Amino acid sequence: MKKTLLCLPLALGAVTVFPAHAEPTDLGAGFSLSGNAAIVSDYRFRGYSQTDFRPAVQLGFDLNHSSGFYLGNWNSNVSSFVFTDGNLEMDFYGGWKGDVGGGLGLDVGVLHYYYPGSSSPKGGNYNNTDLYIGVSYANYSLKYSYTPSDFFSAPDTKGTWYLDGTANFDLGDGWGLVGHLGYQKLKNQVNMNGDEIGHYVDYKLGITKDLKGWVLGLAAVGASKDNWLPTKYGHPSGRLGAVFSVSRSF
Repeated sequence: MKKTLLCLPLALGAVTVFPAHAEPTDLGAGFSLSGNAAIVSDYRFRGYSQTDFRPAVQLGFDLNHSSGFYLGNWNSNVSSFVFTDGNLEMDFYGGWKGDVGGGLGLDVGVLHYYYPGSSSPKGGNYNNTDLYIGVSYANYSLKYSYTPSDFFSAPDTKGTWYLDGTANFDLGDGWGLVGHLGYQKLKNQVNMNGDEIGHYVDYKLGITKDLKGWVLGLAAVGASKDNWLPTKYGHPSGRLGAVFSVSRSF
C-alpha cells in the first residue's frame, strides 16, 4: 500500500527505506522513467503487517513529465492469510506534483490498490481507491488521504480518511533519520455501546545508511491498536516491531 508524496517513491505508510537518488532515464519530450526495488523483513502499512511478519520483495516504476504530472506502479507480495486468496498487491497511481512557491511543495492524485485473486469475507475483493493531497516544506511533509468508497471492502466505511506526517533528516556521511506519525479514522465503526472505535495512531522511527547507492534501513514500527488485522498465529499485527530493509533506485 505504497504512498507517493512529492519525491517518488516516498513510502509514508508502508515501511520501506528511502532509496538513494538515481538519475532517471530521459525518454525525451519532457518524460523520464525511474524505478526502485526493496527487500524488507516485514511489510507494514499504516502500522500493520501485510505479510504476517514475513519478508517482502517490492518493485516500483515512475513515469514523470516536466510539467509535474506523473504515473506510477508499485508491487509487493502480501500474506494470503491477511488478504484471503491473494498474495500480491499492485498499486497504480497518478497525479501532479510541484513547487507552488516559497519552498512549499504540493502533490495531488489518486491511488488504487489492487489485490488480484483476493476475496473478502463480505464478497468481492480487497481493492481500494484513495484520493490524496500532500504538502511538503524542507524536511517535513503532511498528507491527507480520503477513501470515496468502502475502505478495503469493510462495509459502510465510505469516507474513511488518513492523515500522516513525516520528517527526514540528513545526518551526514550517508546516514539519515526518518520519523512518521499517522492517524487513521474509519467511518461508522462503533461498539455495542455506540462508542467510536474506528480510529488509531501508527508510528515509525528509523535510521538509514547509504552505501554506494544501496540503502540499509532499520525502523521501529507499530500502532496504538495492535490487533486490527488477522495473523496466522494470532499475534497482534500492529505490535511494535523492528523492520530491516535494503533498497536501491535505478
